[in-house]
Amino acid sequence: MSRSRVTAKAIVIGLILMPGFVYLVALQEMIWHALHWTSMSLPQLGIFVIAVFVALNFLLKKVLNIQLFTQNEILIIYVMLAATTAFTAHDNMVCLMGVLTHAFWYATPENDWVNLFHNYLPRWLVIDNPRATRDFYKGESNFFIPEYVESWLPVMLAWSFLICLLFFMLLCINVIIRKRWIEQERLSYPIIQIPLRMTEPGFKFYRLKLMWIGFGIAGFISIINGLNFMYPSIPVIPIKDPSYDLGRFFTRPPLNAVGSMPIRFYPFLIGLSFLIPLDMTFSTWFFFLFRKWERVFGRIMGWGNIPRYPFFGEQATGAMLALCVVALWASRSHLKDVFLKVIGRSKLDDSNEPMSYRTAVIGIVLGMAALMFFCQELGMSLWLIPVFFGLYFAISISITRMRAEMGPPLHAILLVNPQTVIISVFGTRRLGPNNLALLSLFYWFNRFNRSHPMPHQLEAFKMAERTGAKTRRMALAMLLAIVIGVVATFWIYPYTLYKYGATTAGELLGAGWQAYNNLSGWLNHPRPVDTTGLTITGTSFIFSIMIWWARTRFLWWPFHPAGYILGISSGTIDVYWFTLLTTSVIKWVIIKFGGLKMYNKALPFFMGLVVGDFVVGCYWGIMSLIVGEPLYTTWF
Repeated sequence: MSRSRVTAKAIVIGLILMPGFVYLVALQEMIWHALHWTSMSLPQLGIFVIAVFVALNFLLKKVLNIQLFTQNEILIIYVMLAATTAFTAHDNMVCLMGVLTHAFWYATPENDWVNLFHNYLPRWLVIDNPRATRDFYKGESNFFIPEYVESWLPVMLAWSFLICLLFFMLLCINVIIRKRWIEQERLSYPIIQIPLRMTEPGFKFYRLKLMWIGFGIAGFISIINGLNFMYPSIPVIPIKDPSYDLGRFFTRPPLNAVGSMPIRFYPFLIGLSFLIPLDMTFSTWFFFLFRKWERVFGRIMGWGNIPRYPFFGEQATGAMLALCVVALWASRSHLKDVFLKVIGRSKLDDSNEPMSYRTAVIGIVLGMAALMFFCQELGMSLWLIPVFFGLYFAISISITRMRAEMGPPLHAILLVNPQTVIISVFGTRRLGPNNLALLSLFYWFNRFNRSHPMPHQLEAFKMAERTGAKTRRMALAMLLAIVIGVVATFWIYPYTLYKYGATTAGELLGAGWQAYNNLSGWLNHPRPVDTTGLTITGTSFIFSIMIWWARTRFLWWPFHPAGYILGISSGTIDVYWFTLLTTSVIKWVIIKFGGLKMYNKALPFFMGLVVGDFVVGCYWGIMSLIVGEPLYTTWF
């Protein structure tokens, strides 16, 4: 497959496929809570799509001696899918569906939500039509009834505006930092290595025996376990057996405070962990064990009754803000040049950027102005709007930096969101019910930080740099994809929920309960300024700055703020901490005794584990759609 520019053909195909992608997510991630195609850093469905197009290319090359798609054309379809479904998937718009109707359907005399906060919910962000709400939860209904569509249409338009605006502003931020993080610092971007290798010209990746060995092992495990799911008499290969837990050996105090320490052997986690730089893997599993030690130390000191101890969310928040600060500080000279370019006092070349720096800065400024107008109309105080979204963008930058340097397979970072920081700093009384209601409604897009569009955008620009593609067309393709994706989502998700019933969607219901239980708690039990939490956050911020400072001074320093964040707060590190530990040991041995030559030789095997696990896993996911019920899942 030869390289070429990003073509209109690829963009059109990506847009045509987008509704199908959304429907796959709707059934698997929302209704069945089964195979979560998009909850990983490397989207499983995206790798499957690449494999399908490469296979089609290979067959056409063999039979007709033609090549239908170039490397960049396949990658742009992948990028459009990855960046868009990050917003439309499980942790974002699926959870939004749970927020829209929950406050009205689950209002009871006991919780008194009607009198407590219904008046503070903007009616063009929620669905309050009793019939539309009832059938939304009951199912076996048709969404395309004029009454229902009329109730949903204003809500669709309002949320679509906000989502597309946020996506565009994140893209503008990526344009500003792209040159520094891609061309000057030359960060590793581990996640993109597999899409690049899968699409490289000449099918070189598929001529490697070690890749097929890895593919075969992962695929065989998935096939056997999938058959076991349907026919229990077939033995299972226990890659995720819940009995494999080191925590069960610690039964006596104070060591029983360790809690769960599961051991899992997901092939894709093994493969992706091998791509992470050694210092990053060490830093992550070290701080995971440090987190366990904090629990044991607290039990020894008798701190078990202290609420929220050991303050994992506050620690992760401080580290996350610190990572944003140090990443921007390291880019300060470039940011200064960008500012001078915007005001016409610098010759910094931005001709190869996705958009000019002036356009990007104007986009951010106008975007913030639009956010302030939009949110003020909803009832949010003017001073709170830049604070809330400033924190959201700071967290977004940190996640993007983490992915660029480390590329963790999963990064569900819990208890790190603008709402938590704002409540801690100001308390609830000063904010008032209108602001608290809006904070609850905005909870859905920052609750887990697991599916996030900004890292995918920057990784797309990195792939463009590696393949020689035009970043302007890539940016245009992503913008078109988010518009089509959001529109498709707002029609397909309600249609699916009215058909199957929202009560079948567990995560959707969970997001609704979390959002409105938080709001109810804030209003019923006002909180003062959280001095303890702010102290922990500040201490963690300083500690993370010190980690970064030591990293810039000592070549041997093995710790990184990103590893601290993942080890302390990530809800998924428990699943792959042991994989990180063992894989880092294997990688260290390979490099120590075989050097980079041996590492490069072994790399296709670990990539094959990922591709095999993802491709065969997607086969089971697609088969489940055909038979109409969930089958074996490689993840969740």
